[in-house]
Amino acid sequence: MSDGGGVYIFYQQPPQTYIGQVKLRVTDLNRSIDYFTKVIGLQVMEEGIGKAALGSGANILLYLEEGKELKRKPDRHAGLYHFALLLPSRKDLANVVKFYVQHRVAFGASDHGVSEAIYLNDPDGNGIEIYADKTDSSWNWVNGEIQMTTDPLDGENLLKEASDTEWAGLPEGTVIGHIHLYMRHIGEAAAFYNNVLGFETVVSGYPGALFVSTGRYHHHIGLNTWHGANAPSISIDEAGMDWFTIVYPDEDARKKAIERAKAAGLDVKLNQNRYSLQDPVGSTVKLTVQ
Repeated sequence: MSDGGGVYIFYQQPPQTYIGQVKLRVTDLNRSIDYFTKVIGLQVMEEGIGKAALGSGANILLYLEEGKELKRKPDRHAGLYHFALLLPSRKDLANVVKFYVQHRVAFGASDHGVSEAIYLNDPDGNGIEIYADKTDSSWNWVNGEIQMTTDPLDGENLLKEASDTEWAGLPEGTVIGHIHLYMRHIGEAAAFYNNVLGFETVVSGYPGALFVSTGRYHHHIGLNTWHGANAPSISIDEAGMDWFTIVYPDEDARKKAIERAKAAGLDVKLNQNRYSLQDPVGSTVKLTVQ
């Protein structure tokens, strides 16, 4: 397996299938760029009229596109709960938390047993998690399922690892570690993300939720029904997630997923070598290859 700060590298590259990028529809591009650079710590990689791409190092992680007439998404909805930025080390997380404490940025925080995480919302209400994994040798597996918790984060202990230098944003090597989605029914979520797209259940006992991954990661995708069985999907005239990508390790793995999707009667679209389809609540998923 992996050790120490290299945990995140092992689970976010082949032979795993993992999350690559997210695109958001935003109501005010300049405001969103300001937030994602100054508060979240991403860098602008590309910028055009009404559009921007942000990331870390050489990797684009987030696309933003402005819609002047977009409505704010409803508080209760299906679709994106949060996307999660995974940092290379615990020290990197400590540096973010130190910056937030110094600048009075409000955030939530949890210790999940497998990771330590903080939570924020962007100006349009999209959820963001920033986290660092604990060494995978410390993860606790019982009967084939990983044991995750939601305990208070020991901020005092974490801050002992923070650097003395001024925070300069998220470090090179930051990736999207997972995505968490509101669904309407756990059964149909599993049928799509497991049976069609090829993920495996790693947590099934958490109330109203399912966590799936490849390669025994604690989760590449979280799926929950906490907004209820009648939660409305986000429409294209509302701010929110436009799409996210799933990255397969090779063309053969993607081809098998596409074949399973077609066999299940799902509509698979092809545009510029990117296959896409919609999950049971209407979120667009793009299937790409490393």
